[in-house]
Amino acid sequence: MSRARADDDGPAYFAGVKIKRGDDVSRLFELFSSLIGYGSDTVTTELNLTGRTYVSSISTTQGGTVVATPTVTVPTPSNGQILWSLTDTQTDALTGRTYYFDVIENPGTMSERTIIEGTLAVSGRATP
Repeated sequence: MSRARADDDGPAYFAGVKIKRGDDVSRLFELFSSLIGYGSDTVTTELNLTGRTYVSSISTTQGGTVVATPTVTVPTPSNGQILWSLTDTQTDALTGRTYYFDVIENPGTMSERTIIEGTLAVSGRATP
């Protein structure tokens, strides 16, 4: 499970998230409005995601042409978790070794923001 804070000064960054070409892939990200040990926070509070929507893209370069669009769902809005997923067909089409990805949040207003960004390290299977 990956974690990001809702009030950080920028998106959470994940370098070299490993995925296998041809596999179904999913990652669970957890967002918080407060986190023990950060500043004066003494409790961990999951961010309520009610009314928020998320989209994601994968490209070969930052700002480049989109080569895949992962599905981003909110299984239970009150627990601050989003599920980022790719099908085996989508990962099979990722023939390069390194890609860039991001997750964009729309909080239900006109504004949107990048909450997660990073790189994917794609490797092939031994079995075709």
